[in-house]
Amino acid sequence: LAGAGPWYSVLTGRHPTQRNRGVGVYGKYVQGGGYGGEIRPQEAGGPSRNVTLKDFAIIGEITEREDNDQVNAMGGAMTDSVVDNVWMQHTKVGAWMDGPMDNFTIKNSRILDQTADGVNFHTGVTNSTVTNTFVRNTGDDGLAMWPERVPNVNDSFTHNTVILPILANNIVTYGGRDIKITDNVVSDTISNGGGIHIANRYPGVNSGQGTAVAGTITAARNTLLRAGNNDYNWHFGVGAIWFSGLNEPVNATINVTDTDILDSSYAAIHFIEGSTKTVNFNNVNIDGTGTYMIQAQSGATTTFTNVKANHIGAGVAIHNCVGTSFTPTVGTGNTGWSPTSTTCTGTWPDPNYIYPGGGGTTGGLSGSPGLVSFEARQVGSTSPAQAVTISNGATTAAPIGSVSVSGDYAQTNNCGTTLAAGASCTVNVTFKPTATGTRTGTLTVASSAPGGPVTVSLTGSGTNGVALTASPGSLSFGSRQSGSTSPAQAVTVTNNGTAPATLSGVTTTGDYAQTTTCGATLAAGASCTVNVTFTPTASGSRPGTVKVASNDVNSPLTVNLSGSGITSTTNLALGATMTASSSIGGFPPGNANDDNTATYWESNSNAFPQWLQADLGTAQSIGSITLKLPPPSAWATRTQNLSVEGSTNGTTWTTLKASAAYTFNPATGNTVTIPLTTASARQVRLNFTANSGWPAAQVAEFQIFPGGGGPAPTVSLAASPSGLAFAATTVGSTSPAQAVTVTNNGTGSATLGTVATTGDYAQTKTCGATLAAGASCTVNVTFTPTATGTRTGNLSVASNDPNGPLTVALTGTGGTAPVTNLAQGRPTTETSHSQTYGSGNAVDGNASTYWESANNAFPQSVTVDLGSAVSVGRVVLKLPPDAAWATRTQTLTVLGSTDGTNFTNVVGSATYTFNPATGNTATITFPATSRRHLRLTFTANSGWPAGQVSEFEVYAS
Repeated sequence: LAGAGPWYSVLTGRHPTQRNRGVGVYGKYVQGGGYGGEIRPQEAGGPSRNVTLKDFAIIGEITEREDNDQVNAMGGAMTDSVVDNVWMQHTKVGAWMDGPMDNFTIKNSRILDQTADGVNFHTGVTNSTVTNTFVRNTGDDGLAMWPERVPNVNDSFTHNTVILPILANNIVTYGGRDIKITDNVVSDTISNGGGIHIANRYPGVNSGQGTAVAGTITAARNTLLRAGNNDYNWHFGVGAIWFSGLNEPVNATINVTDTDILDSSYAAIHFIEGSTKTVNFNNVNIDGTGTYMIQAQSGATTTFTNVKANHIGAGVAIHNCVGTSFTPTVGTGNTGWSPTSTTCTGTWPDPNYIYPGGGGTTGGLSGSPGLVSFEARQVGSTSPAQAVTISNGATTAAPIGSVSVSGDYAQTNNCGTTLAAGASCTVNVTFKPTATGTRTGTLTVASSAPGGPVTVSLTGSGTNGVALTASPGSLSFGSRQSGSTSPAQAVTVTNNGTAPATLSGVTTTGDYAQTTTCGATLAAGASCTVNVTFTPTASGSRPGTVKVASNDVNSPLTVNLSGSGITSTTNLALGATMTASSSIGGFPPGNANDDNTATYWESNSNAFPQWLQADLGTAQSIGSITLKLPPPSAWATRTQNLSVEGSTNGTTWTTLKASAAYTFNPATGNTVTIPLTTASARQVRLNFTANSGWPAAQVAEFQIFPGGGGPAPTVSLAASPSGLAFAATTVGSTSPAQAVTVTNNGTGSATLGTVATTGDYAQTKTCGATLAAGASCTVNVTFTPTATGTRTGNLSVASNDPNGPLTVALTGTGGTAPVTNLAQGRPTTETSHSQTYGSGNAVDGNASTYWESANNAFPQSVTVDLGSAVSVGRVVLKLPPDAAWATRTQTLTVLGSTDGTNFTNVVGSATYTFNPATGNTATITFPATSRRHLRLTFTANSGWPAGQVSEFEVYAS
């Protein structure tokens, strides 16, 4: 939609049912998207695409704000769309964009006198931009991002001017990931907001839906003039740039760089509610605040590097009543403030504005601007001078010492040796790069006066005489069958500089490829060619780039590429130009391709034959068409007679399908699919000769498909059962298999990938490479525990199911082989025992009773009869676990016999320690041997003059 310019082409009018007089241009709403009201059936579906609105004005007559009325200059969802040079005035919101939507740009526009926001990217707006746009006098935020239910990602507000928002912020993001707010001028906030606001403090912003502030937020090269306000609701000030974690903590990396915050209405920097991390301030110039440099009302993690402050109205840099939860990390290059200049008054002062030489309670030397940036220059050439003003805001004269610059910079000045109270002088700085790349430096005005020495950062870049350009600056390949390659389109790369360019590579991104005549160098004034082709790998928009890397300081040279992929399920008629032989009022041919079966085209009555035509814009491969009538049962069954024709030039026609009768039945969705012999056509025409249900031709949706058409087949895998539990299984042994049935509940064949298990599980399967719609296969799972205890894992089936992979949880328990104490309850003999401590106590399974030999009569023995010769390999000896049994050592020998008479050594004499801290237990292992009798012969005990054992346990291993 293009006009002759906003002075000449104006849209105005009024809404037919609302009291507000509004006029606007709207994209379609997306089902489940941002629009707060009910989505009408004709508005459901995807966003509008490839919309261009330019060179006209939209001027409404909105006189009051009613948030339930959609009376904005622009709205709905527009993907891959551009608004250029549009004037928007006297509507509710200039552009309230309800996503999800992607790649939307507003540029070179003016938005004035809105009762609410200037622009609001609302819910799921991604990769979208407002740039080079002027916004003034909005009733709410000037430029806002509000990801209420779906995340906003990679959006930017850049190179805009936003002034006089009445009720809120100049620029704000209420959540969102990887947002950029750069190169803007914001000024004169009136109430209830600040110049730039980054926050989780609006309804709907919460991490459970991924809408909160996240990733990296960039606020760079902005100028804030008289921003913030002394808020009459909160009874304290709002900062020029402020951060809030009301709904949840702000958890992202926020970089505020190369920014001027001038004459702030209250504080310059403000943290309030919840907590915020991490905010990095670098190369920030703060000159003039109504109160503090920093107003900390909540915890925050911050760093400050090269942050310069002058004319702080409160005379104290930081107001902090939250203690160590706000402790800034201070780097190098900071001047005019100190983290120790902190107060907590509990009250909020009235603003006190201090201007150079213009009153206030305190002052000192300052330099403005705090950062001077020079344009890129050829190495060895000198830039025009830029002026830095040195001001003395004190009430006494300031001594001036040396004025110096570092780096590739030079200066002249009129500052003299003394600067009177309230006076200023000028330092003119020039830039002469000595090498390519970024060249930094510092202007320093030495003085012992308050505020001195004054330092101003200097930056610029040197070029080598290389200046590459591309013609055209972008390429569009239109729509193309997925998997097919387009003809090449050429990009001419020219070196408009004075020195040869060194080329280091030509690359493409996305579904694009290139060949090039460009070599390793490109002489001054010379050109080369990059030929680009497009091979879409999927349907829908397929963006990409071609990049030429070089020694140009602006490398890489980038050309944006666009095209759309078409698959057998792509409806080519969406977006086509529709015409007809006739139509009755309210039922135009455009209703037949608006992706809404509730609207329809109808020809004049009693005037057969009639035709309906779709112009696809370029010749496409046509495989089938699908025709629909509205689905309500009130549309009784009817038959229409029609033929299908195709043309590549709109003049010469070929019959693609001879005339036939087609029945539209509400029971089957009032839908007819007509297969065609594949042909190439730009225009596709339906010729109607009869309709049994109405004396006119009727079509609600005219869909055109390459190769078969119709809705895409679906794949939906399910597992039964959805989890397996295995009984306890001995470590190292394998359980019986359990079966999982995998079923494809979709309408299309499933492509199966890897079937895998994790953990202590293995599988075998009957599943092949594909699984037909409605079919099933089996995966048998076994469990071989590698350790004791709970052992978990997963069975996964990879496929082309969009919800894949299919996953089944597996669980089981690893156990050990049964372990038997061969000595428990068996007969025993002994050489002696003391009192009631007979040898039977050593095999009774009770560690509190024990055998004790006669005192002072070593050696002493205790013997157990296992009943028959068995394999034995381990003896465990225990003393009572009571801590009163102090640590002791016993020296003993283990002997064995098969007949109870002839004993031989199993384990030779050794000393064993019994420690209450480790259970008063000694374990003796030895190579497995066959024995019926085992004997312990004691020769020493450090804790008692007798042999002692509470449990004599014997094990096979």
